[in-house]
Amino acid sequence: MLTPGKSLLILGVHLNSEAYPNTRFRLQDLKQSGMFDVTEINYPMSGENLSSSRGVFRKIAAVARGILAHLVVIARYALSAKPDYVYVPYPAVFVLYLISWLPARFRPVRIFTDAFISIYDTVVNDRSLLKRESLAARLLYRMEKRAYSLSTKIIVDTPQNARHLCALFSLHESKVTAIPLSTDENNFRPAPYSGGMQGNCRVLFVGTLVPLHGIETILEAAVILSDRKDIVFRIVGDGQDARKIEAWKSRHDLPLQWVRTWQSSEEVALEILNSDICLGIFGAGDKTQRVCPFKFYAYAAIGRPIITGATDWTRDVLSQAGEQPFETVPVADAVALADRICRLADDSALRKTLSIGSRRFYEHNLSNKIANEKLTSCISSL
Repeated sequence: MLTPGKSLLILGVHLNSEAYPNTRFRLQDLKQSGMFDVTEINYPMSGENLSSSRGVFRKIAAVARGILAHLVVIARYALSAKPDYVYVPYPAVFVLYLISWLPARFRPVRIFTDAFISIYDTVVNDRSLLKRESLAARLLYRMEKRAYSLSTKIIVDTPQNARHLCALFSLHESKVTAIPLSTDENNFRPAPYSGGMQGNCRVLFVGTLVPLHGIETILEAAVILSDRKDIVFRIVGDGQDARKIEAWKSRHDLPLQWVRTWQSSEEVALEILNSDICLGIFGAGDKTQRVCPFKFYAYAAIGRPIITGATDWTRDVLSQAGEQPFETVPVADAVALADRICRLADDSALRKTLSIGSRRFYEHNLSNKIANEKLTSCISSL
């Protein structure tokens, strides 16, 4: 346990908004833990994602603000008192990269880095926004590797992601630790599941439509189940693979509800509350095998039946679970997904059992309380 009065500096260019719940609620819990004298140096890059900017001038302005934000943060850090510990929220890479060029006496002694997800891995391997052999990709890799080399501990969300980060950047396994994400427990609160509404079974998917979600598998399952008028598919979200839904809707004259506009956490929580089955991720890529996405936290926090792809992460946690907290099917297998949806749609008792199991799983494995205990223990151990 830490002695009272140990100083913790939160240092970064992070956004304290509901679009970044892990940052917002992790920092909130750190400040309220009472274990540290907490100060914060932060200069957010923008009120929106750079990727959401439209037009050349807006992108240039966003990049310019990003550069300014990092320079301001480094300058403020250099002029501040040296803390016992530094915690750098996501996105941490560029802050740490700049700090790595400071003289050794100015660098923090103990740095805890919230990697969340690797920027290089996301941009190059997952979303193919940069070619791996391109100069930009190689520079990004070197910057991220240098940033992690400066860190005392690097925090990711699952053991599978920890092992992947170690392999990708040649890090010692003791340097990376897995701690669950923090999420919005103000809106995603437990609510008893009472069964289907008006004889219908509403199947919900919430997400940003990135490749690992495997939205095409969900769409194919909807086609297979087109004769089941009691099963209603509802998709909430927009993103990279939205074009797949657009193309699907142009080819099929089937009822599929799609809410494409941005939804607040309160609105997403209401969608989950009114659902009977919640869908996780079904992509065939490597990243799918390692992650527990935010949607899973939200579904389980409220307590709703979940079907998701069978992955390295799900196999790991199910092997340790005392009860069945959720259902799994092979990834990229629309037939298996359709069969499992039918099974749950026809068995309200099973849905109620799974809803209780998912909430218990959240409390014991994913809650903010669990995450904060692991984080403060990680810091105090050093």
